[in-house]
Amino acid sequence: MADGRKAPRERGSGSPITRQRLAAGMTQGQLAEKIGCLQKDVSRWENGRAPRTETLVKIAGVLGCRIEDLI
Repeated sequence: MADGRKAPRERGSGSPITRQRLAAGMTQGQLAEKIGCLQKDVSRWENGRAPRTETLVKIAGVLGCRIEDLI
């Protein structure tokens, strides 16, 4: 954007979870639905709050990646 803000799709793109989610072509809401949580939880994890190990296992399974790719 001209005023220095990032477009919504780019926000948080530095997060490993965000990168893997986008690579899988999923929205936060779609990921949340598949792992049984709320979209706001996915947003929190993508913005620095670490999910529990069992949640990382679910995310990795849905996104088709390794847990190491998410941390």
